[in-house]
Amino acid sequence: MGLGPDVLALYRQMKLLGAFDKVTDVIELGSQGVWCPDPRLLTGLFEAFDKPVPSPQELQPYLNSDGTGYASSRHLHEHLGFNYTCIDLDGNFGSLQLDLNFDPAPPDFRNRYDLTTNHGTTEHLLNQYNAFKVIHDITRPGGLMLHALPFTVHLDHGFFNYQPNFFEALARYNSYKTLGIWVGLDWTLSSFVPWQPQLLDYLVMNGKTRHLLLVLQEKMYDTEFSVPIQGVYEGMLPEVATSRYQLVVDGEYYSGRRFTHVVQSAPSNRVTIDNYPGREIARELGKRVLRRLGLRVR
Repeated sequence: MGLGPDVLALYRQMKLLGAFDKVTDVIELGSQGVWCPDPRLLTGLFEAFDKPVPSPQELQPYLNSDGTGYASSRHLHEHLGFNYTCIDLDGNFGSLQLDLNFDPAPPDFRNRYDLTTNHGTTEHLLNQYNAFKVIHDITRPGGLMLHALPFTVHLDHGFFNYQPNFFEALARYNSYKTLGIWVGLDWTLSSFVPWQPQLLDYLVMNGKTRHLLLVLQEKMYDTEFSVPIQGVYEGMLPEVATSRYQLVVDGEYYSGRRFTHVVQSAPSNRVTIDNYPGREIARELGKRVLRRLGLRVR
């Protein structure tokens, strides 16, 4: 999908809020392009980064209303002052040639980048595990991971659309700090709003709907990538299955068993057996007793 109006607006807002102050090295998944229907978005972006606004001739390739024409994302990032790298199998824009369905992050790319972006790439990959592991591996501790991905409909755009609970689970198992989750109302607009489930009552959905999910997370620790379990199923898995999983808490690895260690997100980003609601513990223990008795658990 490239960097459209919503991503350009988010870049500007993140810079104004100071989120990009320590970002110098950027790597993108996919050799992305940039397109923009309104030159004021580009002007505001360069001004927020305190960089000279390129000449009208240089900006012209960005300016179109439907995303059919692209200027190089490398050009934009380097003019904003970033050191730029991208990963793509086709080698466009001087990219590192990796097949994200199969290839791991090269050793000299691990824990290296301040900002890793996923502007509409992973939805086209079948191997989600490898793609998100590579994102984790190439981002340095303290670095940012920015996703702008299909949320609703986007019929036949890619293999996958994404849900907020996916990124919540990634954060829970890898001790990421989630700095924001937003919904872009359409990939051709610069508007986005903070995510909350009630929004679905107001979003129009039809064959032309192209809502985006925008997610900004911070990798806190130099740890191996941990595969999450979707929260709604954590309590249903037998221990023989959950023992295969692990999660990261404050940089340390723990068993993935649901009530042994931290597994639920909270405002503090930590919920333990000591502060987890008593009724939830009682309900889970009751389920385990019924399972041991061979009775059906609802």
